[in-house]
Amino acid sequence: MKKFSSFVALALLCTMFTACSNLKINRPAAEPSGTTADKTSGDASGSNKNDTANIEALDEAMEVEKYNAYVGLNNFMTGRLDQVLTDYFDKFGDEEQPVIDKNFSFTMLSISSGDAKALETQFGFADKAPAFPAIDPVVVRLKPAMNDLTAILSEAREYYKTKGYVDDHFAKAKEMHPKIVKAADAYYAVADEYLKAMAGMGAERKKESLKKFQENDEQIRYGALKFLVDAQALSAEMEEQGVTAKNILDLDMEKFRAKYDPLVDDLKNLTQHAQDEQRLKKEKIESYTLNSYIEEAQKVKVAASDIIERVNKKRKVDEFDLKSRFFTENQDGTPEKFEKMLRDAIQKYNRLK
Repeated sequence: MKKFSSFVALALLCTMFTACSNLKINRPAAEPSGTTADKTSGDASGSNKNDTANIEALDEAMEVEKYNAYVGLNNFMTGRLDQVLTDYFDKFGDEEQPVIDKNFSFTMLSISSGDAKALETQFGFADKAPAFPAIDPVVVRLKPAMNDLTAILSEAREYYKTKGYVDDHFAKAKEMHPKIVKAADAYYAVADEYLKAMAGMGAERKKESLKKFQENDEQIRYGALKFLVDAQALSAEMEEQGVTAKNILDLDMEKFRAKYDPLVDDLKNLTQHAQDEQRLKKEKIESYTLNSYIEEAQKVKVAASDIIERVNKKRKVDEFDLKSRFFTENQDGTPEKFEKMLRDAIQKYNRLK
């Protein structure tokens, strides 16, 4: 059964405007297209110039709203949905028939009603302007695959929650399992395409955002985003090496340190700039949200440091802890824990105000 890498998209949700319900520009967001203040209005003047600026601001708002909706979809797929699927297949396997232990016990993770409602909204952006040619057609194909998968997973969740297997001696469990495997395979086929498309778009937008933050002397915002970019590069390095908790001692430390050292410098620079009250005011950043993000960034750095310590001390991960991702994500010095900390940091970044 296929597993996704831990790519989590970045966005500053609704931070481009003073409120999500209007178009008043507050400051540049972490988006590649800039704000209306950065755009020219041609030869227009007077009211025409203002009209042009308003139109550009509206276009910008629609683009940011749609991109952020797709970011939310991306992060649900690599987050909660991936957790539900991993947890299920760790328990039952991915063959035609489920593996049921003699002393069976299982609490299946759920997909909340809030997640379901958000998905409905996110998929609704596929036919809205502006068009994202590389992604919109994939979203159209992803929707039915996702709906089929979440429907059967919700049915299974209810079955295991109410211990229906006690009543029918696992008859329905054996009926649902091949349906879950089939639905998951269909979902993974199109989901992989979607995540790759989002990764490409996200990389370009982050590049443009870093450039804009530097041009505007927004060193805190620059540092906050650069830390995540470099952390994702470190995660990609481990993925490229094929290193997991199971074979962590095979990590090429020279290549790892080449990506780890910039991360350490990023955190130092960000922490230093965060102590500058004048800069906080200039960049219009709330200190409490910044401090919350920095705390998560520190956890990311520590998780990377723990990997170095584990490899240097040649400490393998216990066989028991390799049985499920829940255990590997909570073991110091594993790529899985690093990725979990990185997802948490990205969530804090997306709330940065």
